[in-house]
Amino acid sequence: MIIKEGFRGSRRYYVAMAGLTLLFIYGFYLWFFIQHAPVFLHKDYGGLALTGMNDSVPWGLYIAFFIFWVGVAAAGIAFAIAAYVFQNKEFMKIAVLGEVQAVAALIIVLVLVGLADLGRPIRAFFELPFLPNLRSMLDWDFIVLSTYLIINLVAAYITIHYYRQDKPLPKKFIIPYVVIAAPFAIGIHTVTGFISQPLTARPAWNSPLLAPRYVATAFAAGPAILLIALYLAEKYVDGFHVSLDLYRKTLYLIAGATIVGLYFTFSEAQEVFWYTTEPLKWWQSKELFYGMHIPYLAVIEWIWIGLGAAAVILSFIPRTHRSKGSIVFISVLVVIAVIAEKTLTTLLPAFIPSTLGEIRPYYPTPIEYGITLGVHALGIIVYLWLAKPAIKAVMTHYFKPGAEH
Repeated sequence: MIIKEGFRGSRRYYVAMAGLTLLFIYGFYLWFFIQHAPVFLHKDYGGLALTGMNDSVPWGLYIAFFIFWVGVAAAGIAFAIAAYVFQNKEFMKIAVLGEVQAVAALIIVLVLVGLADLGRPIRAFFELPFLPNLRSMLDWDFIVLSTYLIINLVAAYITIHYYRQDKPLPKKFIIPYVVIAAPFAIGIHTVTGFISQPLTARPAWNSPLLAPRYVATAFAAGPAILLIALYLAEKYVDGFHVSLDLYRKTLYLIAGATIVGLYFTFSEAQEVFWYTTEPLKWWQSKELFYGMHIPYLAVIEWIWIGLGAAAVILSFIPRTHRSKGSIVFISVLVVIAVIAEKTLTTLLPAFIPSTLGEIRPYYPTPIEYGITLGVHALGIIVYLWLAKPAIKAVMTHYFKPGAEH
């Protein structure tokens, strides 16, 4: 029933799903094409060689958005804690959408790293006989990501199942879910930070603030995306309504997390430009803030600082708390700011210059953009597909005739 519900909708819904499906097919076609480029182009190269990545910059757009969406997935637990631990009725209405968002985000994550960045999925199977290697952070990342995906899939299914029958969630589900999911939510982004943090040849990543910075900005972008989704749901789903108070309380979380993220950025900049004794780290930080060889890198970094600061300032203006539209506008600013902070500005400074002193700038190619958009289209399809039965179940349980919204 849950699967069937995802295929039902208005004409607008079918048009949106058709458009997203075409975009996904186009991205998959590009990925398939570059993997078989020697056959199609009759040349002796293909695969990742057709992207903007190189020997000096082996991580690009795919890993950049991998980092971002891991954070979005992790932030879903914030709504579960507000709903199940603090027993807030408004957050109970939307906690399941946090679980759905986590599932969609993790689908994007796993496809980006396991399909797009790895090139050929068969390579992952070569590693399976050696799993799990508990000394490998990559293995830990795979374990926590796949486990967290399963946790949220099960949680979303159970929640929808009970709400469809107009039954409250049992404590035998709520308590284990929160106890297990909360550490994994923090863990998936912490381990992601730990993958790059101990690489001694990359001074830009050698900071104890890297993993906490990942988590902080995750709790800014994740709730912001959910508020945008809720706003759209209220607009296009008849009878669905969320209180302004929920928007306000979520805005406090978003603003607080953004402040912490900006503070971490300031702290790292102060350490580098004030007293660092590492020439390479100083050089890489200049690349980040000034864009000496990759001009767009500095533009993106200052977008994070500028839009992040603007969002925080707007959050403290009482007038913006009076309408959902104003809060959603701030959420959009935060999402753009965190995308700027969490993607290429995190990756590229550590690669410029390389460990051999080479300077090889990275510019994503149209193929990379197309594949990345296709993967995102798949994630949005999953989001819509699961959100429809989730919203319908929530309305069955909470939006009874005559009940207060």
